[in-house]
Amino acid sequence: MSKNHTEIYHLIDNSFISGFSESHIEYMKSYYYSFYSNYCISKNKSPLCKEKFFTNMRRHKVKLVQICCPYCGNMNIWILEGTISLGDSLNYCTSCGKKSASDNAFFQISRLIRIRHFHQSGLEKLKELSSEKDLKLLSYDIYQLELIEITSIIEVSLREFFVCLVYLTFQNTKNKYFDSIIKKSTGNDFMNIGKANNHYKKALDIDLRNLISCDCWNNLLDIVEIRNTIVHNNGMIDKKFRNTQTYTKIASMIEGNLIFLTPQIIQSYFNYVLELITSVTKYYNSLYENTLHSLIANFYFNSHPLNSDNCTWASLEDLIPKH
Repeated sequence: MSKNHTEIYHLIDNSFISGFSESHIEYMKSYYYSFYSNYCISKNKSPLCKEKFFTNMRRHKVKLVQICCPYCGNMNIWILEGTISLGDSLNYCTSCGKKSASDNAFFQISRLIRIRHFHQSGLEKLKELSSEKDLKLLSYDIYQLELIEITSIIEVSLREFFVCLVYLTFQNTKNKYFDSIIKKSTGNDFMNIGKANNHYKKALDIDLRNLISCDCWNNLLDIVEIRNTIVHNNGMIDKKFRNTQTYTKIASMIEGNLIFLTPQIIQSYFNYVLELITSVTKYYNSLYENTLHSLIANFYFNSHPLNSDNCTWASLEDLIPKH
C-alpha cells in the first residue's frame, strides 16, 4: 500500500491522522487506539502505549487500514501485520467490488487506446492485401465502432463520478431524487452531456459547462448525435440528422447517407473526452480530499462504541490473493 492512498484504502499513519480537524482528531485517535489495543489483547499481544502507538505508525508490526468506499459506503477498519507493500494489490472494495472512480475512468480510457492500437495495426496490414475501395469500407466500420466506444467512456465515467459525488456531498441525507437516479436505471442519460449536466446541477449544483471549454461541450454533443445515428439507424443518416448542427460540421465526411469518420476526427473527439474526464477528476479529487476525514469521523461518532467482545478482526493480508 503506497503512501499515496487510494480512494478506498487508507493506511492509518501520522499523515492520515493529521487530516482530521481539531474537533475530530482526539476522538479518532482514541477510537483507533481502542481498536488497536482490543485487537492486541484478543491475540494475546502486548499493545503499545497510546503515545508510542501514534509515533512512527508506519513502522509498527500491527497497522490499521481505514476502508472508506465512495460507492457503497462500506466503512471498516482492517488489520495489517507485516510490510505495507502487502496491501498494494488491493484497490477495490470487498463489499461492492468497485475500484476508485479515478481508476475506473483510467480503465475506460486505456481500453479505447488498446482498441485503437489493434485497429491501426490491422489496417496497416490490410493495406498490403486490399484495394483502396475495400480499405475505405473496412475503416468505415472500424472508426464508427471507436466512436461508439468513446460515448461509452463518457457514460460510464460521468455516472461513476456522479454516484461518488452524491455520496460525498450528502453523506447522511435521504432524498427521493437521489434514490431514483442511483438505484433505478437512468438509461443513457450520462452519455449525453446535456442530460448528464441536468443531473449534476439538480443533485450537486455542479455545472459541467463551467469545467470544460465551449469547444469541448459542443463536440461532446456532436459525438452523441453521431453515435445515435450509428446505433439506432445502422449508420445511415436521416432527415432528422440532416437538420442538426452536427450534420453541418461533419458534412465533408458524409457521402450519400453514410458517415465516413476519419482517424483525425476520432482523435479529436478522444481529446475532448480526455478534457472532460480530466476536469471532472480534478473536481472530484478536490472534494474527496476535503470531505474524507469528516466523513470517517462522523461515521464512527454516530456508530456504536467499539466492543471487543463482539468485534471480528478483518486481516488485510487474508484478503490478498496468493500467487
